[in-house]
Order: sequence, then C-alpha cells, then structure tokens
Amino acid sequence: MKTAVVTGASSGIGEAFAKMLAHKGTRVILIARRRERLEALKEAILSGGGQADVWQADLTQNRDLEAICDRLRQEEVDLLVNNAGFGLYGPVTETDPDREQSMIQLNVSSLVSLTRAVLPQMVDRGSGGIIQIASTSSFLPTPYMTAYGATKAFVLHYSEGLAAELKGTGVTITTVCPGSTQSEFAGLAGFRQTRLMASEEVARQALLAFQQKRITLVTGVGNWFLTRLPRFLPRTWMGALVARLFRDRT
Repeated sequence: MKTAVVTGASSGIGEAFAKMLAHKGTRVILIARRRERLEALKEAILSGGGQADVWQADLTQNRDLEAICDRLRQEEVDLLVNNAGFGLYGPVTETDPDREQSMIQLNVSSLVSLTRAVLPQMVDRGSGGIIQIASTSSFLPTPYMTAYGATKAFVLHYSEGLAAELKGTGVTITTVCPGSTQSEFAGLAGFRQTRLMASEEVARQALLAFQQKRITLVTGVGNWFLTRLPRFLPRTWMGALVARLFRDRT
C-alpha cells in the first residue's frame, strides 16, 4: 500500500486530498494543528475502509517541524502534498508583523524542510513525488496581500526549478496554483473571495495533473488567463490592477 502525507489536512483542499487519496486505497498521514479535526477526518476515512494516521503538529513552530521531518525520514513516503499555508490581508503597515513571520515560516520555510525530508528517499527509489500548493498569486504582485503573494511566488519558482533538477530521476514535482477556493482560507486571512472553486475540484485536478507528470497546473480557465496577463502588460500596470481588485475586500 502506498503512503501519502497531507499537510493542512484538517479542512479545505487538504481535507479533500486526504479523502480522495484514501478512497484510491492510499494510506494517508494527516498533519495539521487541530487534533480534533484530524481525528474526525481519520474516523471518516476508517469508516469508509481506508487507512489514516494523525500526526498533530504546528508547522510554524521549529520543534514541531523538526519532529515531523524526523518521522518522515523514517517512513516510505510515495506522495507528499505540501498544502499547509495561510494568507494575510491588509496594508503591510497595518498587519501583524508576528503573524506575517509565521506565514512566511509556514508557506516557505516549512515547505522547503518537508520537501527535503522526503526527497532523498524518493530519488534513491526512483519513484514518488510532491504536490506543492501555490496560488494564482504566484504570478502577480499582490498589493494588500503583499507578503502572501511573495511566499507563493517562492513556492512556484522553487518547485519548478526542483522539477527541472529531478528530470530523469523518476520523481515528479507538480505545483498547483488555485484561485479563489471554497475553504477557510479567506476567512482566516480576513478578506472576501468571489467565484469560488470547490476544494474537491482543486484536489481532483491536482491529482490528475500529478499522474500526468505535469510541472505546473493553474485551476480554472479564468485563472489561467489572469496568470498570463503579466506577459502582455507592464509590471507596474499589473500591480495597479491587482491593487484595484484587492482593495476594500474586508
């Protein structure tokens, strides 16, 4: 039986990934902060005939992150879904600097640490892979979510570079860039979303793209078009356009 690790598994896209993978006969390791949510998800998976384990951790905390990485090195991981992350909405001068640092830790540093924890074993076996959850914000300057967009730009560039390094090893890296999605993300970040895609649809498209060994996936035609605009418009125009779209979204 194959093993998949899903971070941020307690809700939204992560929960959808966990359920779909378990339904396909994969053992899933569920990682998130909220143990109650994880235990409930585990029970739902077990009742459906699947297999799941709960590893409760706060990946913004170095001690928890190091403990999880140590455990991952002892597992034979076939798929890592780096889904854990959160956003922060508002002008930089008005947002909480400590929360901003926690976001950077989770969206960037923790993702890199988890990737490096599983990658050597995958390369040694010549199989397996990682799904990295980035964002349509990866392609754009994002006024009012400035640091969030920057973290997701890192995820996209880091993962696409890694995919090129791993060509021919048998290991697949697929970076998924969703737009607005039905999840807790916007509420926690503090802004309104429109034109939402279901979390289940994002996870479905992501798993299909991974199976097809695609390097990058942007979910939704409208989102795909938006991410192509920087090719045709000056960067200063893009910043002004996104500022207009994101302003007053509380």
